[in-house]
Amino acid sequence: MEDSLTTKVREVFDGSAKSSSGVSLNDALMVGSTLQDDLFGELIRFRSRKNALTADMEKMYRQIKVHPEDAIYQKIAFRANPDEPIKVFTLNTVKYGTSCASFLSIRALHQLAHYEGSAHPLAASALKQDFYVDDLLTAANTHEEALLLRNDLIQLLHIGGFNLQKWASIRSVRYF
Repeated sequence: MEDSLTTKVREVFDGSAKSSSGVSLNDALMVGSTLQDDLFGELIRFRSRKNALTADMEKMYRQIKVHPEDAIYQKIAFRANPDEPIKVFTLNTVKYGTSCASFLSIRALHQLAHYEGSAHPLAASALKQDFYVDDLLTAANTHEEALLLRNDLIQLLHIGGFNLQKWASIRSVRYF
């Protein structure tokens, strides 16, 4: 129900909205290079081992801070009801709807893997290879390896302030 007290309010950010000059924020942003394999490559690697694991990064973009010099370009207007004055808020985290959001989120995972990877080698490898935006698609050859990988991912991502949720696993027949 839309009028429910438990309905969450979520900001909507349209980085493609044109300003009075006719230029949008997305027009001015650098998109960044592609840091991930295409989805087909991800799926082939995912299906190449017997014990598959999937998870979703909880509120991924909201966990990644934007530099204050850049955050000033991410503003929203809000008021709880039409009788209140409009308040302007600066958004300090990566926003879905900006052209660079995917690059920034994956780059943050790669940086975490670089900084902390020596203590968490299984997870560091997965951060660099087994994410498709905020979805983990990984696998291990044995049940024990899958548990080690899961635990290592949880520990490493906790260091970076990230949380994996909606875990699922399956033992499958290897196709390769």
